[in-house]
Parts: sequence; C-alpha cells; structure tokens
Amino acid sequence: MQEAVSIGASSLTVQSASSPSTLTLPAQVERILACPVCRSSFSVVGDEVRCQNAACGFVGLLAHGVVVLGDRAAVSFFDDRHAVMAAGNSQEGVRCLCYEDQSRVVEGLVKPGQIVLDVGCGPTLPYRKPPETFVIGVDASYESIRANASVDLRVYGSALEAPLPDRSVDLVLAFYAVHHMTGQTLAENVRKLQRAITELGRVVKPGGELLVFEVSPWRPAWLAERLFWNTARRLLGKKLDMCFYTRAVYEQVGRAALPTATLSVESFSTSMLSTFPPAFSLPWLPIPRLLYPFDVNLYRWRLP
Repeated sequence: MQEAVSIGASSLTVQSASSPSTLTLPAQVERILACPVCRSSFSVVGDEVRCQNAACGFVGLLAHGVVVLGDRAAVSFFDDRHAVMAAGNSQEGVRCLCYEDQSRVVEGLVKPGQIVLDVGCGPTLPYRKPPETFVIGVDASYESIRANASVDLRVYGSALEAPLPDRSVDLVLAFYAVHHMTGQTLAENVRKLQRAITELGRVVKPGGELLVFEVSPWRPAWLAERLFWNTARRLLGKKLDMCFYTRAVYEQVGRAALPTATLSVESFSTSMLSTFPPAFSLPWLPIPRLLYPFDVNLYRWRLP
C-alpha cells in the first residue's frame, strides 16, 4: 500500500498501516517536523533544513542521520558521558527502581501505527516498541542522540521548543529528563518546568497522553533544595544541571500548563535494601535505597 503522511496546520496523520520509517530522512523532516521557532513546516535543500516561513529564517542541518535543530556548538554534560550513563542504567538496582515497571507501563500503551515523541531519549530506549510504531527521539545531547539506533527519527533539539506541530503525536514520554531543564535560579527552573509541560502537552493529540517519569524528593530534601539550590548553582555553574520537584509542584505546574488535562500519579517501589548509584553517571557509587530520599513517580496527563 502506498503510504501517505499528511500534515496540516496543527496535525499529522498516518494514513496507512505502514510506518513512516519507510520515508527518507528529508521526507520525514518535511512531513513530520516543524520549526521550533515558529512551527511552520520545513523544506530540505541538500543538508540544510530550512523553515518555509521567510520571516522566520530558521535553518537546521542533517548530519550523520541526525536532524540538528539545536546549537551544535553547545556542549552537553551527556555528550561524553552517555556510555557511562548506559552502563549505570543497566545495573540491577537502577533497572528495578527506575525502568522495569516503568517500561511495562509504556509497553502496555504503545500501539502499532502510533507516533511517539520520546524526550531526552538518550543513546537507547528502555522499552520495546512495536515494529510499526514510529518513535521520534529528541535529545539535547548531540552525541547521545547520534548513538541512538532505537528511535526512528533522531532530533538534536530541546523539549522547551518542541519541533513538532500542534496535536501531532499520540504519546509523549520523558524518562528522567525534565529535571535537567535548569536555569540560573530555582524560580527559573520552575518556569522552565511549566514551559516544558506546556510544550509537550501542545503536541499531544486529543485523547493522547503525556507521561513524565521523575524522581521527586521527600519533604526534607525538597526544603534543603529550596534553601541551597541557588547558592550551589552560583558555586558550581553549569555542573549543577539538575533540579527535582515534589508531587505537589508537578500538580500545581500541571494545572497551570495543561488546565484541561487529567493528571494521575503512580509511584514505583523496590526493596529498601537494594543499592543503586544516586547519580547514574557515577555507577561505581552505589547506596542503599533506604538512604535515597526520593520517590520514583509517573506523572501522567491525559489530554481531552
């Protein structure tokens, strides 16, 4: 069957059972993605990805099979750490706490023919996808997204400026990604969190879902973060690229960002005697779960 992928002002429709992965990369860019600045469609000329809105003038690039929509000169902490991160994530304690049950949730939701956006997908996916599901991976680390052979369309860019039209995907996933969207102050971090939830909710089709998997601090840890995060940022600079939020913050931000969506929250647990590295980039530093003052939650918004 001839596949047709049509894109209007605010939606993308897969009109056959075959996957848009059969399209060439330039065709995928032109028919699926949108300018992160003005949300107009793209045209691909050679290796350049050009916004068709002349007043915008945004230009991206195709490089090594990656759609480069971010600043290639920017350096991410994960650019040279993704191999270490992958090794840390594969440890039994990390898998039990952060990925096994969570992946089963995702695998129960993802269906053939769906368009899925995976934000902060890193160098690999922790879940299995049906062959005819089309996964768009967006990551702010060029080296990580370049290494990811599991997604169908690799995009170097930001969830704060999602390069997709309105109401264009069935499901958005963010595995432990939004806590890395930080600014210079805690207040700016919360604003970025709201912006990210707003942007990701924007691209979800009616009836679709946004799933954010995150670790949320217990109240004493949250109070300490509120007191000391700004000072730590001034001292450490960009080395501090994490900020964690309680369930109450996610509920408040979600109401502001997606006022018509329905939020449900699910917590995941494991043995308090199990061990895992609290910083997955340091797999040699395991601690007992009992000493880790965070819950692992799924924040799940369903769009009407």
